[in-house]
Amino acid sequence: MFKVKVKLKDKKDRSYNIIIGENILNEIGKTLKSLKLNDSVFIITDNIVGKLYLNKVIKSLQEAGFKDIGKIKIKSGEQSKSFNTYIKILNKIYDFDKNQQKKVVIITLGGGVVGDLGGFVAGTYKRGVNYIQIPTTLLGQVDCGLGGKTAFNFREAKNLIGAFWQPKLVYMDINVLKTLSLRELKCGLAEVIKYGLIKDSKLFKYLERNIENILNYDISCLKHIVQECVKIKAEITSLDERDEKGIRIILNFGHTIGHAIESATNYRVYKHGEAIAIGMIVAGSIANKLGIFAENDLKKLQDLIKRANLPTRIKNCSLKDIINSMKRDKKFISGVNRFVLPTKIGHVKVVENIKESIIKSAVKERLS
Repeated sequence: MFKVKVKLKDKKDRSYNIIIGENILNEIGKTLKSLKLNDSVFIITDNIVGKLYLNKVIKSLQEAGFKDIGKIKIKSGEQSKSFNTYIKILNKIYDFDKNQQKKVVIITLGGGVVGDLGGFVAGTYKRGVNYIQIPTTLLGQVDCGLGGKTAFNFREAKNLIGAFWQPKLVYMDINVLKTLSLRELKCGLAEVIKYGLIKDSKLFKYLERNIENILNYDISCLKHIVQECVKIKAEITSLDERDEKGIRIILNFGHTIGHAIESATNYRVYKHGEAIAIGMIVAGSIANKLGIFAENDLKKLQDLIKRANLPTRIKNCSLKDIINSMKRDKKFISGVNRFVLPTKIGHVKVVENIKESIIKSAVKERLS
């Protein structure tokens, strides 16, 4: 197993491990037992992941001595990341936690939707209970499955209702990625490209050399990119847990326009990673128009996204809708826009108050 520590020390030590390995899902029971948290376990998963891995996780828990296990399967997809699903999960946990006498530990078993929403449930039920993240998608393993950001979507806004609530453990079995659809694998790959662009030019070059192997589910390549991304995310989270020091914001590269595209299309056209892929190209184009990102580097970014078979153009969406959605971005302060923009492969900076005409021009270039 490969371990990375998220170091969080203030009034008390809330540090936790991220464990990465192959064929380790059947060991989760023993690992959870060793943490000495609680004896009542409630698992949140979705209907797709649940069919594949829920019984395996329950069996492992039972073999480790856990006897009180509850569960819920939510419908897979971004539209489940809602207040209604949140209430549905709370009702199920409330019934499981008879008379609120139990000490419940929550396990989130799934991708970004399950992780984000389940983490918010853990952070708000009884003012916060312990939880374990088991991300089962590449997107979850490299990004949204770690870092403590929890949320659900509200009205037109992505992740508007949320909180910071750190897990006690993040547990990743690389082999579960073999059961991902190719579309889901590519969605996670968009976030991997992001990490290379914002922080690690060596990772970016590795992707350029190995993109086809990754798309063919090569386990050694998948393990390498997950480990590299996790190290970056753990370091950034340790330095700026609550996104207050201007360090963690770089993880939002491509997300301002990406989230706007998701929202403007009502989460029905693009998956998260697909929208972020387009958002990265738009951000790169804005940086190029501002004279801070070389044309050659922009081409490298575009070419890598194309080779990953991710979308590079926006369909079924108007410029007006995208700009209106963009203006609801949480990073904007008092109506002043803020973008994470690349300066070269491996480096980015935050730029404020960009002329709307430049943003519109970059978005227009991507409209089908």
